[in-house]
Amino acid sequence: ENSLWTVEIDPGTPSSPHSLTREEVFTVLAGVAQVSLAGETSTARAGDAIVVPAGVEFGLANPGPDTLRLVCCLPVGGQATMGGATFTPPWAE
Repeated sequence: ENSLWTVEIDPGTPSSPHSLTREEVFTVLAGVAQVSLAGETSTARAGDAIVVPAGVEFGLANPGPDTLRLVCCLPVGGQATMGGATFTPPWAE
């Protein structure tokens, strides 16, 4: 009932704030993530987990010089809201 995938974010990529209808969990595999969660900003490094509660706006940016690699887990059917539009990401279908 969960989907699991990897994400790579290129160096210098800014955040794209959005929220989800279900909790999402990320584990940082490599690089450094700048995490914006409910208006607070923090940093996550390899081995750190990022837990995003449902309905909370968040974003991940890669301010560093290296590719940011993460494993993500979202329950199947979870939807994202971004810029007023709600959609089901392809990996959560």
